[in-house]
Amino acid sequence: MLSHYYVVLLALNAVPVSGANQAKMQAAYQQASQYFYPNVRPLVLNAELPFSWQGDGYWFSRQEATGTQLYFADNIQQSPTQVNVEALAKALGADSLLSLATLQPRMQHTTGRWQLTLQYLQQQWQCDIERYKCQPQTEKASEVVSKDKRWQLDSVNYNLQLTDVSSGNTQQLTTDGSADYAWGEFNDWYQLDALDGKAVTPKRKTQFVWSADSRYAATFLLDRRNMPTLHMLQNMPAQGHRAVLHSYKRALPGDNQRPLYHLAIVDAAAGKVIMAQLPALEATQNWADISWHPDGFYYLVARDRAMRALTLWQINVDGSTEQIYQERSNTFLDYAKHGLAWVSRDAFVWSSEQDGWNHLYLQQRDGTTRQITQGQFVVRELHGFDSKNQQLYFSASGREQGDPYFRYLYRIDLDGSNLTLLTPEYADHDISFSADWQHFYDSYSRVDLPTVSTIRRSQDSQVVHKLAVADDSALRATGWQPPEPFSVLARDGKTTLHGLLYKPANFDASLRYPVVQHMYAGPHTIVSAKRFSRAFANTETPIAQLGFIVMNLDPLGTAHRSRAFQLHSYKNLGDIGGPDYIGALQQLAQTRPYLDISRVGAYGHSAGGYDAARAVLKYGDSYKVAVSSAGNHDHRMSKAWWPEMWMGLPQEGEHYETQSNMQLAASLTGHLLLATGDLDNNVNPANSFRLAAAIQAAGKDVDLLLLANKDHDLREDTYFTRRRWDYFIRHLMQQTPPAYYQIAVK
Repeated sequence: MLSHYYVVLLALNAVPVSGANQAKMQAAYQQASQYFYPNVRPLVLNAELPFSWQGDGYWFSRQEATGTQLYFADNIQQSPTQVNVEALAKALGADSLLSLATLQPRMQHTTGRWQLTLQYLQQQWQCDIERYKCQPQTEKASEVVSKDKRWQLDSVNYNLQLTDVSSGNTQQLTTDGSADYAWGEFNDWYQLDALDGKAVTPKRKTQFVWSADSRYAATFLLDRRNMPTLHMLQNMPAQGHRAVLHSYKRALPGDNQRPLYHLAIVDAAAGKVIMAQLPALEATQNWADISWHPDGFYYLVARDRAMRALTLWQINVDGSTEQIYQERSNTFLDYAKHGLAWVSRDAFVWSSEQDGWNHLYLQQRDGTTRQITQGQFVVRELHGFDSKNQQLYFSASGREQGDPYFRYLYRIDLDGSNLTLLTPEYADHDISFSADWQHFYDSYSRVDLPTVSTIRRSQDSQVVHKLAVADDSALRATGWQPPEPFSVLARDGKTTLHGLLYKPANFDASLRYPVVQHMYAGPHTIVSAKRFSRAFANTETPIAQLGFIVMNLDPLGTAHRSRAFQLHSYKNLGDIGGPDYIGALQQLAQTRPYLDISRVGAYGHSAGGYDAARAVLKYGDSYKVAVSSAGNHDHRMSKAWWPEMWMGLPQEGEHYETQSNMQLAASLTGHLLLATGDLDNNVNPANSFRLAAAIQAAGKDVDLLLLANKDHDLREDTYFTRRRWDYFIRHLMQQTPPAYYQIAVK
């Protein structure tokens, strides 16, 4: 009888997939392929418009029937001038017309002239587009020229060099620099450039910020001498047959040997370096925050380890320092929410969550504080202070009716009066201001509203120029429909959560669809799209075409809501929003019978890879299948940066240990695919290897996909994308995917 059973089983397994099913599945894969990132992006023109203010003027590029065109204007009153592509091609010596879209163009208006920088023939060029003269740029990317063009500061062999531009004379300012003790150099988390099979030197980025009078430059000394090292083994180098070891400096959470910054000032006139009288700062510092005050000092907001203090420091040109203000927390301070705008030498506007919502406060040096904005909404960005009119401009979400994540622009007086909404359209508004605060660029959209790009007047928000309206006609012609927004209640039964449902183009409400959930419950962001560009160019839409409903949701613990909402993640990343996700599916199924919540899968990347793997490990009753790519499965193996911010330090408890995915290895009952690039210098491949090993040690089955010569970004990798599709088709839909389907990129 037993042998007869095996004969029958083999016979059943040998039954070929019907021709009709094969054809149907092939058509589904073809439909999904047209929505793959590189294929779908060209279907919408001007989904997001490249735009930049330059002095009193601006430039932008726009996709038109004739291709991408570039425009610039000296001021708002002037009609934009179009760059002459034929003249530009001639200036570059090109044999045919150029496609500006491939040249990474950027424009600057300096010394009264417009300059165009672009990439052509694997070289950077600078073009004067008034005379249409182009020349290759010889200036190294690390060099920074002072505002008056007199001085040029650079880091050469890790030491500072100062050059008098007019004479060409170069002065060596430091001599003690080395690869791990470098002047003017960032601590880059990625550190390794594109890997071609050779061991490479960690890439370098320099930072020098010149004062308005061009005498001083703010910089720093990066000390990585005691830092530990991580490694990656490249088994398939481009040349040769020996594996290549790539190493890079990386401090992990809890490490005492961390990169540190020592602030410094270059006095160009005196030709010397002055060290700031300040203890070394954590290398999680964002050096783009360094700015010079009109009164002649520079300042920055320093972050301490675990992000429990933000300190505003004043650094004077003689090296003396002054602590102007400090905010502390027993848990964490989300530095991404803290804006700063100076009102005078002795007063500044500071954004803080001290009342439970991120709001603006007028802070005096003497410690006096006055709250400017208040209410149950979140200040998302402090654009700045219009000193002429004594008014602040800021973007906020949650104040208007509807989606609480949409950003709107507001103006308010310093005393908190005359709060004015400047962008009333129900949409998400991306804003940037002209230098004189008289006009602002407003790019607004929703998942169902193609992007509208305008220049508006600050006084009354009237549109001065409508630069573009995204054209989605080619996308709509494919049968594409925008995702469906929905709202549900969180596990507490009272907090409203928001998400999106993606459906197949041939959706039939009378059918039952398995559900695939895109997960990323990181407390620093949200996963649900708010803008049109994200609504069609994503990973959700292609998966939906295979016959799934794809859901994403922003559960308790994620960003852009109240502090209490976000605090749910503190020392609790292992929660991954699971009860909210599962509760949402149950609520949605009550009104949407087409959702088959007995067949639910999950996928995610990076922190979302941790979430997706944990979903099938921790909530196996609800999640049957998961695809986890580049997952940081144990936060002790991540960077000494955001895990310390959201989890505190490992030595503060057992939470790092208990929230490691490795601890749940024996709980696996469903299907789990772990995928990683072997050259991922963001989330080291060891994360996926260790989880796979833990599952194997528990006697369970796991699938591990190693992608040769791939780094952290797998969005446009056709092989991995197809394998993810196959995994859900085979294990969640229980169908046979097309054999070795090739995703064609147009």
